[in-house]
Amino acid sequence: MFQNIDILIPIYFKFIQPPLLTDYYWIKIFYLILEKRNKYVKNSTLIFKGTRDGLNAQYFWKAVNNKENLLMIFQSKSEYIFGAYSPCKWLLDQGDVADPTYASFLFSQTHNLVYPQKSSARAIYCSSNYGPTFGEGSDIWICGDFTDSSSRIGYTFQFHQYQNGKNNPHLFGQIQPQIKECEIYEI
Repeated sequence: MFQNIDILIPIYFKFIQPPLLTDYYWIKIFYLILEKRNKYVKNSTLIFKGTRDGLNAQYFWKAVNNKENLLMIFQSKSEYIFGAYSPCKWLLDQGDVADPTYASFLFSQTHNLVYPQKSSARAIYCSSNYGPTFGEGSDIWICGDFTDSSSRIGYTFQFHQYQNGKNNPHLFGQIQPQIKECEIYEI
């Protein structure tokens, strides 16, 4: 991790803190992104807010198409806060997108856990039929209307307590996420 945090603290305050994240968790995620990218972050811009822009695949893709270095934060109906970061470029209907840098990760603020990438085969999946999708076995898959979906952490992202192939309410607080807010930042 970065050696001199005192130098980085002023940099941190130049960025928009996502309102869904606590101060502690925002700092944790911010420094993890710095570490994974291995370079300083120059700015962050809110490019999508579901309650403002519309929680569906059409508006999601309008905001993210051809963008990279995206931090996505979700809040489920159960008030669970979770998300993902990937440096990969989101290109409409590209399909599987690998991350050979292993910089992508998932996280749960609710559980105070980060799930690092363990396989580079598919960090993200780009399809106009879906919202955000992360991982080979759809570690996180958000459907086009942001209500139906699944979480199967353990394929592309590490989660030692989970068996591949089964839906798990761990991230969402329920089997289906029923996303009530989604914020996406271009870092």
